[in-house]
Amino acid sequence: MNRGPDERPAATDRGSVPSPREARRDESGPRHASERRPGGQHARGQRLPSLVALALIAVLCAAGLAYLALRFTGLVRVFFSEASLSVFLGVVTLAFGFWVLRRIRPVRDPALDASLVAVAWGLTAATAGGVVANAALGAIWNKSLGLPFSEVWGAALSAPLNEEVLKLGGIVLVAVAFPAAVRGPVDGFVIGSLVGLGFEVTENFVYSMNAVVQAGGTGGLVPVVQTHILRVGLAGLGSHWAMSAVAGTAVGLLAAAAWRPGPRRAVGAALLVLLAMGLHWLVDSPLFGSVLGVMIEVAVVFLTTMAVYFTVRHVHRRRVRGALASEGTALGMRRSAAVALANRHGRGRELGRVAAPERPVVERRQEQMLAIAEDRAVRHTP
Repeated sequence: MNRGPDERPAATDRGSVPSPREARRDESGPRHASERRPGGQHARGQRLPSLVALALIAVLCAAGLAYLALRFTGLVRVFFSEASLSVFLGVVTLAFGFWVLRRIRPVRDPALDASLVAVAWGLTAATAGGVVANAALGAIWNKSLGLPFSEVWGAALSAPLNEEVLKLGGIVLVAVAFPAAVRGPVDGFVIGSLVGLGFEVTENFVYSMNAVVQAGGTGGLVPVVQTHILRVGLAGLGSHWAMSAVAGTAVGLLAAAAWRPGPRRAVGAALLVLLAMGLHWLVDSPLFGSVLGVMIEVAVVFLTTMAVYFTVRHVHRRRVRGALASEGTALGMRRSAAVALANRHGRGRELGRVAAPERPVVERRQEQMLAIAEDRAVRHTP
């Protein structure tokens, strides 16, 4: 908002977002960008694709859930205690992972509805599709490459192709269904990680039940506990969440270009997807069979994923800070106070400097400034 030459913005001394009274002093003049809602001109054009994507997600998730229920109902009935423990451990893993992966998004948490849908896709549609596709591809490898070779390399040949594609498809659908929630690489990283988290939780259940059967049903709860310790405790840092986060970053790159990328962006997105598949191949390959080997695989996947994360995080936060500084100058804020809104602690500190009755409105103003700043950061993504 632009102010007259004789006005001294009272918020400058206080260093926080202007109060409602101060923000409304000059409503007759031209509004600054911070007074507009980002993306409003495109909302109508995005509505139909969003509805179609939501409908497709709902149908495929329901179909995946039905398939998994039919496939494992009998096993659950026979080994109810083991299945119950596996579900409980899965819920704990899901709750903790959901909290952590949403908190790693810089500036502010991702949209809750998009986050829940992403997890649902990984839990149901992607996992059910992976079970079917793995069986089909396994039969192809057995016939074309021979049983001995397929038993050793079958997982490394199948999983990167079908599982990563199925998870990637879900990330794209979530990005189309929730265009305001997936606008750039950072958003794609987080949504991709949540899809992978859901996939991992269901896969842990499948593996734990298979371990119960392989133990002849006489191992009690031990196979379930061992499976979760190995897959969550030992290999968790380099599991599906990490691979899908890398692929999701590619989706964020494309979404930032309104799905019309130039050659540079398209090549970058393709390389990220190939990187995710390569990481998945490394995890499922028989090259590192020992515990030390598994730890090396996990370290490679985790460090690679963190390299992608800190790269997009740094760029996003730098551009958000720059946009906030510009917005704050127009609103009469100190630069340090405006830039402080780029992190959760800073927003809380600045909000605490405002009188209690005005905090709800000031908090909304903070969210408005952040929405504009993040929109500008995305639009400036190369």
